[in-house]
Amino acid sequence: MGWWKEEHFNASDADGDGLLNITEFNDFLHPADSKNPKLLQWLCKEEIRERDTDKDGKVNFKEFFHGLFDLVRNYDEEGHNSSHQSHDSMESPAETLFAQLDKDGDRYLSDVELLPIIGKLHPSERYYAKQQADYIISQADADKDGHLTLMEMIESPYVFYSAIFNDDEEDYEYHDEFR
Repeated sequence: MGWWKEEHFNASDADGDGLLNITEFNDFLHPADSKNPKLLQWLCKEEIRERDTDKDGKVNFKEFFHGLFDLVRNYDEEGHNSSHQSHDSMESPAETLFAQLDKDGDRYLSDVELLPIIGKLHPSERYYAKQQADYIISQADADKDGHLTLMEMIESPYVFYSAIFNDDEEDYEYHDEFR
C-alpha cells in the first residue's frame, strides 16, 4: 500500500482504532463531504502535493495562480453570468486571495493555509446535487416561476431522464457534467 493511501486511511479513521466504521468509510470514499478535521487536512496536503511543481512542500504564487486559483474562481463564478477575463486582469484578484490565505506572510501557502478554501477545491456531493437540481428546474419550469409543478414534471420527462441517464450508453451511466 502506498504511503498516500495509508495516510488517507489514517485520516479517515477519526477514532484512531485502526478500523473504518460506516461513517469513517463514507468519509474515506467522499472526503469532501466529511467534517473530520484530519481528513480535511489530508485533502489540503494532497492539494499541496499535486500543485507543488518545484517540490518544496509549499505552493508559491505561480503554482497557486496556474491551478488552484482557477478552481476557486470557477467555484465562485458558478451560477453567475461572468465572462472569463484575461490572464492579466485575473492576477490582481489572485494576488489578493493569495495574500489573504498566506497567514504567515512567507509568500507560500502551506496545507494549513489552504483549509479555508478546501471546500471550493473539492466541492461536496451536495454542491453537485444542487447543480443538477438547478439544471432540471431551469429546463422543466415551463412558466419560469422557479418552482416545479407536478404537471411540469409530467410534461418534461426527458429533462429528468437526460439529467441522470445517457441515451448513448446501454449501461445508463451517470452524466459526467454533474460530477
